[in-house]
Amino acid sequence: MTSKVISILPKNDESCGWIKQIPSRQVQPALSGKQHADWVVIGAGFTGLAAARQLALLHPQARIVVLEAQRAAEGSSARNSGFLVDSTLNEGHYSAAGLELYRRKYEIKRAGVLAVQRLVTDLGINCDLEAKGKFHCTAVKSHEIKLINFSKLLNELELNHKIIEGEELLQRLGSSYYRMGLWTEGGVTLQPAKLVRGMVEKLPQQVELYENSPVINWRKLSNSEDFQLSTPEGQVSCQKLIVAVNGFMTSCGVKPNRSFSLTLTASMTRPLTAEEDEAIGRPEPWGVLSAQSMGATVRLTKDRRILMRNTAEVWPKQNMSVADLELRKAKHLNGIKRRFPQLGDDIIESTWSGTICLSGNNANVFSELDNGMYAAGCYNASGIGLGVLFGTEIANLASGKMTDEIRMIQTNSEPMLLPPQPLLRWGVGLRLMRDRFLAQHEQ
Repeated sequence: MTSKVISILPKNDESCGWIKQIPSRQVQPALSGKQHADWVVIGAGFTGLAAARQLALLHPQARIVVLEAQRAAEGSSARNSGFLVDSTLNEGHYSAAGLELYRRKYEIKRAGVLAVQRLVTDLGINCDLEAKGKFHCTAVKSHEIKLINFSKLLNELELNHKIIEGEELLQRLGSSYYRMGLWTEGGVTLQPAKLVRGMVEKLPQQVELYENSPVINWRKLSNSEDFQLSTPEGQVSCQKLIVAVNGFMTSCGVKPNRSFSLTLTASMTRPLTAEEDEAIGRPEPWGVLSAQSMGATVRLTKDRRILMRNTAEVWPKQNMSVADLELRKAKHLNGIKRRFPQLGDDIIESTWSGTICLSGNNANVFSELDNGMYAAGCYNASGIGLGVLFGTEIANLASGKMTDEIRMIQTNSEPMLLPPQPLLRWGVGLRLMRDRFLAQHEQ
C-alpha cells in the first residue's frame, strides 16, 4: 500500500492586490464525511480547474471532485505577475541541437498561450487580456549583449521582435531607467485573479468543488485499485487521481528530489492619479521582464497601476506573514522609485507572496505516477499558459485520449535528479545570492 502524510500546506496571505480587485464570492463547503468519486483533482488553480473542466467534457456521467486547501483560485495562480510568455530569454543557442531544443520549448509555451486565449474566448472570461507583446529590458550596458544575442536567436526562429532604445523606449515605458529593450510580439498580459476566478465560476455543474479541504494524507488501498484521501473533516476514495498542486508537489510525495519551490513577493500601487499618469507620459499598458536573472518584473496595468516583483527566496514555510511582507515592501518601493522617481513614497497599496516551482533542467512534470494517479506541474515560472495547457492535457492522458499536445509536452525531458536537503536548499540559496548581486542594478 502506497501512502503519504502531507506536512506542508498552503497558507496564503490576505493581501494580494489582484484578488482585492475582484468581488468576494460565497465559499464552497469543506469536504465532510466519507464519500466516493470517480475522479479527484487536488488543487483548484489553473491546472486543477482546467483538468476538472476537461474531465467533465470527456466523462459527462462521472462524479468529479476538486479539493482545495484554502479558497479556490486564490493561491499562486492568482498571485503571479500576469504574463503569458511564449519566447523566454535566451542568450543564444546556435548549435542545431540547441536551436531545436529551444524551438520545442517555444512551441509548448506557445501552445499554452493559445490554450488560455481559447479558454477566455470560449467561456467569455473578462480578465483584461491584452495581446500586445512583452519587453525584456536592461538598465546595464554590459547586459545589452544578452538582448542582442536573444534577437539573433529570434531571427533564426523567424519570430517578430524589435530592439528599442533611447527616446522610443522612454516614450513606450514612461521611464528613462532602461538602456535597451527587446519587444517580442507573442507576449500576453492579463489579470490572473480574474482569469482563475472565471474558471471557477464557469466549472461544469457536475464538478463538485470543496474548499478549505487540505489533503493531509493519501494512500492507495491494498485491497483495491482505489485511492483514499483524508481531509480534516472528511474522506474521499476515488478510482483516478490527478495531483495539480505545482509548488507543493514535493510535500505530496510527487517527484521527490525533482523539483523545488521559491517564494516570490510583489507589490502593486494604487491607480495613478491623472497628474501622476501625465508625469510619466501616459504610456499604453506594458509588461517588462529583466534581461538578468533576479532582475525586476514590472507592469503598468490597464487600470494604471504599477506592479513590482523583484524578490525571490528559498522560504521553507513557502508563504509569508504580514511582518515578512512589510520588510519586502520597502524593496519593491525602491524598485518603483528607481524607474519613476516622480512618484511619491506612499503609492503602494498591497504586497503579497506566492510560489513558483522549478526544476534543475527547465523540464516539467507531466506523467502517470502510479496506476490511476497522474500529476502535472513544475512550470518554471510559466504557470498561466502551461498550467491551463497541462491541466487540460493531463485529463486527456488520464482518460486514454492521445493528442498532438500530449506528444509535444512529452518531448520535454524528465526533471533531473536534485541533491537531497539540506544541500539543495543551500545550493539554491547560494545561486540566488549570486544572481541578486549580478542583478543589483536591475532590481
